[in-house]
Amino acid sequence: MKQLNFEKVNGWGGKRRNAGRKNKTSTVNHMKRERVDSKYPLHITMKVRKGVVSLRGPKMCKALKRSLAMAKKRGFNVIHYALENNHVHVFAESESNASLRSGLVSFGSSFGKAARRLTGGRGAVFAGRYHLRVLKTPRQTKNALAYVLLNHSKHQGAKPFVDAKSSAVFFG
Repeated sequence: MKQLNFEKVNGWGGKRRNAGRKNKTSTVNHMKRERVDSKYPLHITMKVRKGVVSLRGPKMCKALKRSLAMAKKRGFNVIHYALENNHVHVFAESESNASLRSGLVSFGSSFGKAARRLTGGRGAVFAGRYHLRVLKTPRQTKNALAYVLLNHSKHQGAKPFVDAKSSAVFFG
């Protein structure tokens, strides 16, 4: 017997609006990432797993700076950062998606190890994927920069102030 073919049918029916399983984990979806270029800055947010002690501990800033210096060797250059209780905001540059991936893997593993050394516990520190936004206009860049540098005052519900656990102290 010869296998019969359906006419004009390709694969599973093509792309449909809202097709696929819904994301119930409240993490970043596994969709294709935007293309990264050296001429556009990036805003990256990395969330921490539940059960991990606050990242705003006494020695966390030093560990963060060491980890970011290690990531810079991979072509991932961090310009500004903000360390929060349960997430990290990074304003950065990268030459390509490969250098971004390599730099974030380096940063995630070295900072995760340092965080576990300082706070105790076992296992991964960061939860799932990072959120990436490529900033293509000057207005997007200005807004993202203000968001990163004043993030802690936003979470505190206070007037904008310079946070010691961010790079805002170095910003003119």
